[in-house]
Amino acid sequence: MTADVVAFPDRPRAMHQETLLTALVELHALITIDPILGASPSRIVFVLNPQARSRISACVDPADTGSRAAEAYALIAYDFPFALHQFVMAGSRIPTERAKAIISCSAGLQQGSFARAAEAFGLCPILVPCFDAAALKQTFCPETQETVTHLFRLSLA
Repeated sequence: MTADVVAFPDRPRAMHQETLLTALVELHALITIDPILGASPSRIVFVLNPQARSRISACVDPADTGSRAAEAYALIAYDFPFALHQFVMAGSRIPTERAKAIISCSAGLQQGSFARAAEAFGLCPILVPCFDAAALKQTFCPETQETVTHLFRLSLA
């Protein structure tokens, strides 16, 4: 973990983009270190490409004007079937509906953890409150079983 990811307003645009990319790479490295060897049901897609960002903007509530200015996005999806499978493999004897409720709480905690980790790397994560999760899933992960749960705008703090 580094503490030197800082944005200076007088930096040239290329250095700004490089700093943003460095922070995202370091954040990704942090969140992929999983205590159970990558068995986390969370999936995070970082979107930096301008064309892809415009596709996200099309899925966001038009009243949310901040999304048009996003430097990057973090699309957080959650693999609910995989998480439920983990309960079964662990020999859990709780009812399936209770396991689903616990998994949903876990997905909510993941977005909070992601936001704190992003801040630690000098990023400003802003949760997008209203978006079309089904359209984002179809656009960015159409052939997977994940469910898009959260969308963050990311910029350098």
